[in-house]
Amino acid sequence: MANTEVKNFYNETMPGKFGEDYEYTRWFKDEIQRVGYAQTKDAITVHVLDDAILDPSFILELGPGAATWTKHLLARFPDASFDLLDISREMLARSHKAIGENAHVNYVESDILEWDPKGSYEFFFSSRVIEYIDDKKKFCEKIFSVLESNGRGFLITKMPHYERERLLRHAKSDLHQGQMAPAVLRETLMSVGFIDVDCYPVTMVFPFLHSAFANKWIGRLFGSRTLGFFGMLFAESYCVVFRKP
Repeated sequence: MANTEVKNFYNETMPGKFGEDYEYTRWFKDEIQRVGYAQTKDAITVHVLDDAILDPSFILELGPGAATWTKHLLARFPDASFDLLDISREMLARSHKAIGENAHVNYVESDILEWDPKGSYEFFFSSRVIEYIDDKKKFCEKIFSVLESNGRGFLITKMPHYERERLLRHAKSDLHQGQMAPAVLRETLMSVGFIDVDCYPVTMVFPFLHSAFANKWIGRLFGSRTLGFFGMLFAESYCVVFRKP
């Protein structure tokens, strides 16, 4: 799907689908979603918020949504300057509404592949965006170009389970056809120059069950380990950490 179609979806279709409270509908509407929220927060805490070495002054977040994770980053790095970049004006408006006025936060409406940044960053953060970008290699090159030397990145993306979805006869819309396997994303990041690239599970689900308890249990079993065979089997989403030399 082209980036312009993603933009149109979030500007025009998303408001009717998610209503006024995007964060609630996305993360808190039922117990399974709440488990997913807790698992995502745990991953961000372990790899970002609790990292004593990480102390950026300039942060780029791509696709802040309703600022669900931005609020945690702002609390952790209160003196940093944030650029929140999104292709959708509607999502930026929701971010702005969630955060309120903050002198440290700048909102940028742009397709990241066409964006001309005015500076560089020490940390890049993104949750569930790369799967919607049509040119993944160009995206990785862009992130590499805007990070300073020794700058670090953290992104979360959806785990492709296309064969499982076909087995269950769950049709995927065009919007969800851009998911990348961890090995492919890792190789793409390394091919543009990133080092220290590692993948970890984020949200975990027990296949064929619709059970918050099972998801929570499988997350406790595999969630803290580097992403391996069993992690890929149960992970609904995963995160990647990386560094620019």
